[in-house]
Amino acid sequence: MSQTIAQIEAEIAVLQPEIPSLQGELDELREQRSSFRVAVAFPKNNSPEALAQFHKHNASAAANWVQQLKEIDRAIQALEGKLKQKQVLLAHKQTQLDQLRSQQEWLELERRVQAGGKLLQSQSQKINQLAAQLEAEIQSFKAIYQDVNPIYCQWLQKSVTIVEFSATAIPHVFFQGNKFELGNKEIDWNQELEGES
Repeated sequence: MSQTIAQIEAEIAVLQPEIPSLQGELDELREQRSSFRVAVAFPKNNSPEALAQFHKHNASAAANWVQQLKEIDRAIQALEGKLKQKQVLLAHKQTQLDQLRSQQEWLELERRVQAGGKLLQSQSQKINQLAAQLEAEIQSFKAIYQDVNPIYCQWLQKSVTIVEFSATAIPHVFFQGNKFELGNKEIDWNQELEGES
């Protein structure tokens, strides 16, 4: 079953406070074990009855003491096991979360790269369309000049050049390998306009 980021985050939010709580319980038990004491009350006299009562009481207290220590040790072991399980589970969930977030970031990055690539392609087509229109306008400008200049020279009765064609290229977007290159496209000065014969 595949989990979502939100589901794993919710599980982590539940696990995270459990670990310090278990650690606190474990610390309390360890403190209880290390500070465990038994009070010994010595008999007021050394009579055989008092000494027998003293030994009987101490044997019972020692047995009780051993039993209580065993119970504390079992509780410590159980808590240590539970704490270890929770820590392993939390680490596993954190790894899952990190992997899902990484995948999500890569998918978002891929989506943005693809969208950006489409925008670049679209914009390059616009630039090249405008460049083609500009070249057509330049050719029209040249055709008008070729019609007007002889008349102008005849009117002045001398040879003149009223337009200097020093431009050689217009901007154009080329696709080279895996990248776009904004370069220059040579103007074809020999190209005839549509409709000219």
